Amino acid sequence: MSLRRIAVVTGTRAEWGLLRPVCEAIRAEHGLTLQVVAGGAHLLAPARTIDEVRAFAPGLVEFAMQVPGDTGRMADARALGRGTAALADIFAAIAPEIVVVLGDRIEAFAAASAAAVGGIRVAHIHGGDRAEGVADESMRHAITKLAHLHFPASAASAQRILAMGEQPQTVHLAGSPSIDGLETIAPLDDAAYAELDAPEYVVLMHPCGRSDAVEHADAAAMLDAARAHGRVLALMPNSDPGRAGIARAIAERCTQVRVAEHLPRARFVALLKRPEIRALVGNSSAGIIEAAALGVRVIDVGGRQRGRERAANVVHCADAEPHALSDAFAAAARPVALLDRPLRHPYGSGGAGFRIARVLAQCDLAQHPLQKLNSY
Repeated sequence: MSLRRIAVVTGTRAEWGLLRPVCEAIRAEHGLTLQVVAGGAHLLAPARTIDEVRAFAPGLVEFAMQVPGDTGRMADARALGRGTAALADIFAAIAPEIVVVLGDRIEAFAAASAAAVGGIRVAHIHGGDRAEGVADESMRHAITKLAHLHFPASAASAQRILAMGEQPQTVHLAGSPSIDGLETIAPLDDAAYAELDAPEYVVLMHPCGRSDAVEHADAAAMLDAARAHGRVLALMPNSDPGRAGIARAIAERCTQVRVAEHLPRARFVALLKRPEIRALVGNSSAGIIEAAALGVRVIDVGGRQRGRERAANVVHCADAEPHALSDAFAAAARPVALLDRPLRHPYGSGGAGFRIARVLAQCDLAQHPLQKLNSY
């Protein structure tokens, strides 16, 4: 029996943390063969997280999209075109039967576009979610309409995909691969925790496509509020438009907060498992999904995650005005231990990678046709 060829495309550090357990499950699944395709923001300095993917998949195929120094919304549009063309050439060469993408970023959109237009089935993980992001709400649902297999992370997301006219037999509720393997990661040891200056707050703020000046002002207010309440570790933002403003706010406070360009996923989770961590502060999806499974308090600031389903560990702060932040930190002072245990959240209990790989191996492709028709 020939193996079904699966190409998994990753373009960012955060997305790779979710796709890795899916790739591991595909490798382990009888009947599948895995090809990892990586590039996009992974190739950008200074983090260059492509090295993490190379270590997992030495035979990966790489693609370039962004041009260093070319930033902003139109730069993303140009990068999207380059990525679509590069990925079309890659798919023509490796001939996968299914291309797997996750989420809503331009790398996933480029891969889904190249595959779907090129006559290859697309499997989309975390479709149907709501999240404002930069242009996430548009791109995520555009990818859904390009995709042939859907792996939503929650029941509500599955219902949204069906409401968009996707055929019921193509929607496979999987849960979020963000939850996979969290229980196997031990808390960061004392020495490693001390190397990070023993933070009490972890600040992770990503840009929302606004001007550098606006992103700078919000990041500065958030960092100052966190510093007023305890020791802070600031993680550098992703490469979306507006990054420079956040990076400048962090650099201006580098003598008052500990700064890390990037923490690999296992180290990040291990840090959040330290009992000294009082809150994850910012606007990362990790605060909505992984932190709920870990029982970590979160102060979610602004609208980047607007629309996401969230658990009782999240304190939302609509903006980064000082009074609003002060109220949010006061609300977050209530220990998570006082909340209902285990925390109820909609993203499953793990094993999403296994479920996705099993469907990819066993599904009848005739039930997931290349020619799509709305259900209404």
